[in-house]
Amino acid sequence: MSRNAFNKDEHMVATRKVSLNERAFDTLRSDIIACQLEPGATISEAWLAEHYAFGKAAIRHALARLTQQGLTINQGRMGYSVTPITIKSIRDSYHARYLVEPELCRMAASRLDAETLAALRECCAATFDRHNSAEMIAYSHANHRFHCLIAQLAGNQRLARLIEELSDDHMRIAYVSMVYGQSEKQWSDDHTHITDALEAGQGERAAQLMAEHLVQGEKAIMRAVLELPELLETSLHSA
Repeated sequence: MSRNAFNKDEHMVATRKVSLNERAFDTLRSDIIACQLEPGATISEAWLAEHYAFGKAAIRHALARLTQQGLTINQGRMGYSVTPITIKSIRDSYHARYLVEPELCRMAASRLDAETLAALRECCAATFDRHNSAEMIAYSHANHRFHCLIAQLAGNQRLARLIEELSDDHMRIAYVSMVYGQSEKQWSDDHTHITDALEAGQGERAAQLMAEHLVQGEKAIMRAVLELPELLETSLHSA
């Protein structure tokens, strides 16, 4: 076999492996966001590999990334657990966002470019059907992207990484909120008004709207999770 042929085969194997790793990560992440893998559930590599029909290597890779994002917890020999949703974790997360995101809006207003504006408008246009799980997950991604775009636009990479981490965790509780009453119109309207202020260069106005948006979001999510007390308790899954 020629060196070129060998390198080509090696590249194809690596590509398939990356694709499988990505599929495993995306699948597990979507099921955590949709609470199909319940908050607090104990899970193992063996159970996940059998349940999802992925190899253990792909599952291991997915769990490492999910743990890095704060969606799972490595418990050593006991396996992994899905990070629980707690009242304290929701309040702590929102407290951090209140302190940071309005200021990021102030910073972003003077830096908005046409490409980012178009991306923000695209996020604002997202909708979902409460009876369609895939659409709600896609909407969660759009909401996540909206907040991350503003953080990145502000130009402080450390704060942008913090918001990405916080927003990542919010995708799951936002999904629960969508199922139990939060409307896409409320989110879309809030996002549109924030984007309008950014486009007009009105940093203070954008900051005020972001603060109000976060307050309303926390209230909606708290109402939703309090209607589902089982999501706030640690439960066992197949290990």
